[in-house]
Amino acid sequence: MRRRKVIVLIIALLTLLIPSSLLWYRGHYSMTVARSYSVGAPSSAQRVLIATQGSRFKDALVAGLIRHLLSRSVYVSVIDVSGLPGVKAGDWTAIVLIHTWEYSRPPADARVFLDRLSERQRVVVVTTSGNGKEAMPGVDAISAASVMSDPPAPLAAVTGRIDALLNAAR
Repeated sequence: MRRRKVIVLIIALLTLLIPSSLLWYRGHYSMTVARSYSVGAPSSAQRVLIATQGSRFKDALVAGLIRHLLSRSVYVSVIDVSGLPGVKAGDWTAIVLIHTWEYSRPPADARVFLDRLSERQRVVVVTTSGNGKEAMPGVDAISAASVMSDPPAPLAAVTGRIDALLNAAR
């Protein structure tokens, strides 16, 4: 009888501990919604969309990308990844998708957006994860850990790919 009570107590504790641990993890490590804004003239011939999630690392990366793109006559629009369902890829010279790998997968909006694209050549994907090695299968992505540095580690790789896309579109 005593053994049975111990087993019931352990199951009850696990039943409470696991969901509360998942809620804590989600609240502590989940991304916030990124602020939408734009820079440059919407009538520019070259247009770059940056779809991101909110975090200190991603905000720093986006700020570096915008600083780099200000030297060119480029219109830049920044949106949250959740806005991707309404995006028409053909309206953009280049699309930068910056997302976090959570619960062993990318955000659903990012995955669905990439799955519906017939041409992924104009999309630069940056995937952040704890180990810096996760990426969607079949997607040529830049993977990085969200480690704050100045400038953020993947900035040079991302600007290089965006420059190549903008130069090819001239």
